[in-house]
Amino acid sequence: MSITINGELSNLEKKSLNQLVFRIPADDGLTPCSMPALHKHWAPRGNFATYISLLTQYGRVKSGVELEEWQYNSNCFYKDMNFLLNCRHHEFWSYMVFQKTALAAVVSFLQRSTPFYLNVWSQIVQQQNIIEIYEQILELVLRIVCRLITNRESDEAWLSVEHQRELIYKNYLISVPMLFDLLMAVGDADPQNTAILRRIFDSLLRIEPNYKQDILAALSFFRTAFRSIQTQAENEGFEGAGGGDLDENAETPYDDVALYALDCAYSLSVLLAVCPEVQALCAEIKLGQSIAQFYDNTIPFLYKNIFLINEAATSLGWLNMARLEYLKAFRSIAYSFVEAAMANPADSMPKAEQLIGLLTECLSEQTFVNDYGRLYPVELDVDILKQTCKNLDGFKSSFILQGYQTESKSTMDKNNTKPNKKTKNSSKLNNKNNETTNKDTNITSSTAVVQERDIDLEVTSVLDVLPHLGTGFVRRILSRYNNSEEAIAAILENNLPPDLVNADQTEVYIPPDPQDKTYQQTGVKHFNVYDGDAYDVMTQDNPKYIIKQGKGMPNAPRDAAQMLDDKSDLAELKSRYQAYTLVSEGESSNDEYNDEYDDSYEALLESETRLVKSKQLKAGLANVEDVSDEESEDDQETVEDKSNLDAQTDRNKRLNFCENPEDIRARYEVRRQAKWGNRNHGGNFDNNSKARDVVGAPKGQGQDKDTLRNRDKKEKNKSSRANHNRKMGAAFKRNKGMMG
Repeated sequence: MSITINGELSNLEKKSLNQLVFRIPADDGLTPCSMPALHKHWAPRGNFATYISLLTQYGRVKSGVELEEWQYNSNCFYKDMNFLLNCRHHEFWSYMVFQKTALAAVVSFLQRSTPFYLNVWSQIVQQQNIIEIYEQILELVLRIVCRLITNRESDEAWLSVEHQRELIYKNYLISVPMLFDLLMAVGDADPQNTAILRRIFDSLLRIEPNYKQDILAALSFFRTAFRSIQTQAENEGFEGAGGGDLDENAETPYDDVALYALDCAYSLSVLLAVCPEVQALCAEIKLGQSIAQFYDNTIPFLYKNIFLINEAATSLGWLNMARLEYLKAFRSIAYSFVEAAMANPADSMPKAEQLIGLLTECLSEQTFVNDYGRLYPVELDVDILKQTCKNLDGFKSSFILQGYQTESKSTMDKNNTKPNKKTKNSSKLNNKNNETTNKDTNITSSTAVVQERDIDLEVTSVLDVLPHLGTGFVRRILSRYNNSEEAIAAILENNLPPDLVNADQTEVYIPPDPQDKTYQQTGVKHFNVYDGDAYDVMTQDNPKYIIKQGKGMPNAPRDAAQMLDDKSDLAELKSRYQAYTLVSEGESSNDEYNDEYDDSYEALLESETRLVKSKQLKAGLANVEDVSDEESEDDQETVEDKSNLDAQTDRNKRLNFCENPEDIRARYEVRRQAKWGNRNHGGNFDNNSKARDVVGAPKGQGQDKDTLRNRDKKEKNKSSRANHNRKMGAAFKRNKGMMG
């Protein structure tokens, strides 16, 4: 048991924290007692300040009264963190275990700290004291975390690894969300920060291996985050990503989604950089494929929508930074297989197959493949695998190289070409003394063409990463740098030359006119009288043209008869006379069209009606002559009555608006029957008429005159009845398939 010397607690026996017990002397009449070194008695203070974020929404620093409030709160928070750090060993652990407010204060800073990837310090350059306070607080919190993972501070202040594991893991002194917040607060911008973070993760995994399973669960959450970002981006309207009202400080409705994507990108890339053990976990859950799919689908969709709303939005830069970090994270996962194969060449085949499988599954994501192939040498990775693993399938490796090659192989060959090869090629050209002047000219021109193609390809590679820039602006930037990678890095870091900072980023490149170059070389410029007219396809966007089919012009008359028969002028009058066919739907005052009779036969002319009446009169007179005088006298009264009735009917007809349609139909039917009956030599015959008999009496008894006349008539007119050639006609129809 430890003793108390001059009021100071000491551990002369050098016991661990869980075995150490202090003897508390009598104070104010209290009896002395023994107290374990890890006890809430040693943590009497219960109030600790909570950290307030320096930023408002969307990466903006507070100002005015809010900044003064933050400064006051940060000073108090700094004193509290300094108090915890200056506590003795057993007091520090007692505060962290038994005083939840102490741990909550540390967590509040990590959750509300300023992300290292946001360049916010340029907004408060004039206020260096603010930056100093924040950096001091960050250093104190980082020291507290490092003290938690340190089990031995001195020979008298230490605890066993088993006891430390139990205190940290079971009391949640350090959790996986806390580690991710620490990654964003410290970052990997400085090599010293990376070394500190790597030491923290290595110590935690050594103290408690269960942290690896917790990190694996956190990595699985990234796939959920990718789906959440995609859903919010697709369902985004004008009311914010979460369905609420749009923030007034937001430049676009997608700012919070873009910032979330950037935070996920940096969290993943920094984690893979400081903790190599996580690379195997990412390969286990196929996180690389999820990154490629998210990169190909969601990032371009977000970029397009933000660019359509605001071309100068800050979130566009966030997305560009996120793209680089996602590519960096995927590179860490992919290159881990190469490192594993190089570390163990005897068992390199499984790792090589895993890398080939990963790259093959991502080939469908074209945008990701293009960007990854430009930034990282896939050819070099495959070459290393071929040298390490002799049994690697050559077909699969060739397929991967073909899929990940850039748009032009010449650019990649130029970047990967060794200097000694260039020297050899130049020496070979210099040794050719028998070349003519024309060949030298051809070599010079071909070299110029290759250089021009290289510039075009570099412009294309830059525009694939930063499509909002103009081709002219990109060419001006490429003229200052050696390759497209340096130009992209300068644009993303805002590290452009002074004369290009305020240049028009949407400048369009207009290529020189080839005719001007020919004019400079020959002094002769070609002119044409038809240049620039309405039919010039070189100068007109929508030139006029005529499609000729045969002789003449389109729609022209073929001959004079068609020209004279032109009735195109009647089409102009058609619309005029169509107006007369319209009838008003309103009721007329005279009820002119309010009739209900059948006017189907009104088209019959009055002359036809009179003709029918005269025929009926003649037929009546003939019937009267055939009747005997006695019958006439007997029916005289009836005829007179009938004539009186007909006269009355005629008077009524003249008074009618139109003739009775029933009479018209009956008259029309009589005419039709008479017409077709006479034509077909059939119909109803009178009693006095005789049929046209051609059979006559039996042979030898003689024939009458009518029979002979009918036979002669039939003989003369038999050709009109198709009475000849019947067999041949029937056979012809059967052969042609007209009859079954």
